[in-house]
Amino acid sequence: MNFITKKRNISNSINVFRFITQDFAKDTINPNEVEHHSNLKDIWWKSNGPLNALHSFNPLRISFIINGLLNMKKIETKNIGTRQSLKNIKILDVGCGGGVLTEALSRLDSNVTGIDPSKELISIAIDHSVILRNKNIKYLNESIEEHMKLNVEAYDAIVTSEVLEHISNKYSFLTSCVECLKPGGSLFITTPNRTFCSWLSVVKIGEQLNFIPKGTHQWEKFICPHELQSILEMNCQCDTIAINGLTYNPFTNRWCWTDSTDISYALHAVKGK
Repeated sequence: MNFITKKRNISNSINVFRFITQDFAKDTINPNEVEHHSNLKDIWWKSNGPLNALHSFNPLRISFIINGLLNMKKIETKNIGTRQSLKNIKILDVGCGGGVLTEALSRLDSNVTGIDPSKELISIAIDHSVILRNKNIKYLNESIEEHMKLNVEAYDAIVTSEVLEHISNKYSFLTSCVECLKPGGSLFITTPNRTFCSWLSVVKIGEQLNFIPKGTHQWEKFICPHELQSILEMNCQCDTIAINGLTYNPFTNRWCWTDSTDISYALHAVKGK
């Protein structure tokens, strides 16, 4: 269920968003966030454990990436549905954690680099990738700002999935991501919206009923689609191609596309040439 967002006057919303985030640290890395996620290292690869939603999210995330790159004519139609769906595509997975999405992307013949500020999670990712014996995957324990210094315009696509809601300075983070993109490259983001519905479903119900590890989310860090679109267009010279609404059923552990972005959404943007 794709829809292309229309231009709108959103200056008031952006000012509100800046007011909400103005007291956050200038650095994009929050030590408390890193520590919280590092403490999940022992359960990261348990597909039926507390992070099962992360694992079941892969099919939709991968289809979103493939369809986006196909629409931009970056991959060949004949390869879709094969193990070469992402052949020769160079991808950066920012905030890769233990590598759940990174590994899945590497299996489709892409060259993937996963970066994360957590030493523990990168260690878990490296250990797990040994099973694959895949030379197309690489992990680095560093922030996007550190990675950017030696990788300007290096990637065909950048993915940052379920990461932005944990970032304090979204402007700096997104700018650094886009700096690593080649002109015409694609940025793929999934993140919760900042609405009452997302607060109720993600923070209250999700964490209180243990569908999500407690303390994972801070609702005030969530970002609305039009706010994200504005940052990308005004600060990063990116055009928003599509925004898809997402919903998750914790009782069936299934993700679905929806017309509504009230809870969560996926965004595809393209860097100007």
